Formats: sequence, structure tokens, C-alpha cells
Amino acid sequence: MSARFPLMEKPLIGFLLAFVAGSMDAFTFFSAKTFATVQSGNVVLSGYWLIQGAFEKFVFPIVSVLLFGFGSMFAGVIMTSRLSQGKLYTTRILLIEAAILAVAGASFLAGHLDPRYIAFAVSFVGGMQGNAFHKSHGMLYGNVAVTFVVQMAFNFLAQSFFKKTGINGEPNLQWSGLFFLVLLGFSGGAGIGALLVKQFGVAELLLPAAILIGIAIASMRSKKEHEPTDPTQGGLIG
Repeated sequence: MSARFPLMEKPLIGFLLAFVAGSMDAFTFFSAKTFATVQSGNVVLSGYWLIQGAFEKFVFPIVSVLLFGFGSMFAGVIMTSRLSQGKLYTTRILLIEAAILAVAGASFLAGHLDPRYIAFAVSFVGGMQGNAFHKSHGMLYGNVAVTFVVQMAFNFLAQSFFKKTGINGEPNLQWSGLFFLVLLGFSGGAGIGALLVKQFGVAELLLPAAILIGIAIASMRSKKEHEPTDPTQGGLIG
């Protein structure tokens, strides 16, 4: 793992963020029949239910899309503000994400919220995460929307059949493995999250919250040791 890449571009962090996204989707899919991060699915469901005239079912996926967008905007404001002040934004965004998930879970346990409305808060978190952290090892990727990840994983796998060395002089198989690791994280988070939802309901959100707090602690340690933390600007695509 090259030292020139900041903390938030490490392959392990990409795996953990994808795991968080997968576990959030597990909760929203089982509780509200919407997705927290896979907005292409929500857009399709919105169109389907609208044409069917099922307006009650239409509301949840379309509101999830909007809140995902608002979450992305909110993260963008934090990132722009912090960077203009010469400050890091990673820790702040991670802790806000974790706090929203924890509060949403606590509100449900206290009997204050329908799980379908908690799904809206989770979509907001997904938007924040997707906008703030979208680079691994210098390469653009998606830890909340993985269609592009599937494409790139198999793209580099195919390239490895014809040329051993790829971008930055690194093996194409290595690049393929980085993207497959993200897919493993997403599917693993979804699978484990589904099991936890069946057993503990909305308390399942405590798992991604705990992981986000763990990454935030690592980011604080990275800052203290004067190591690069925030993702670098720009990026490669294949």
C-alpha cells in the first residue's frame, strides 16, 4: 500500500465505506423498500410507482433521491468551507454521518419514528458519504453506488490478460483487485446488515455508525501524526 496516498484513499478504507453503504441499504430496503445509496434503483421505482398511480409508494423513493442530493450538497458545503480555511474535513463529515445514524436509531427505539422515515435520514448520510469520499489509491470509484465499480473491476481484469502493467506502473490485476475489494465490502455489508435487521431492526444502524466512528478516530490520529488524510483532488478513470 503506497504511502503517497492519504488515509481516505487506502483500499481498506474503501472497503469499510462500501461495507457501511451496503449495511445502510440493507436497512432501508427491508424497512421501507427503498435504497439508501443506490439512487438509480430509487429513480426506477419512482417512475414505476408514478405510472402505476401508486402515489403513496411513489413518495418514499423520490424523497430518498432528494435527500441523497441534499446530503451531497451538505457535504459539499462542509468540504468547501473547511478547505477554504486550510482545514481537513474528513473527521467532521464522518462524525456527522455517525451521529445522524445513531440519533435515527435512538429515535426509533424510543418509539418516535416510523422506520420508513428513518430511511430518509439514512439516504441523507449516503449522499454525504458519496460526495466526500470517492477516491481509492488515486482512482475515482464509488463506495455508495457500485455500478461503476463493477465496470472497472472487470475492465482491469480484462486488461490484465493483454498487459501486465497498467496505470502508475502498477499491475492491472492490482487495480482490478482494488475494485473487487469494494464490491466485497458492499455485498458483505448488505448481507450482514440484512441478518442484523431481522434480529435487531433499526439497531442495525449502530454497526455502520460504529465503523464510521472508527474511521474518524483513525483520521484524527493521521492528522496528529501529520499524515495526509483527506482525499486528493482530481482523479483517474481507468
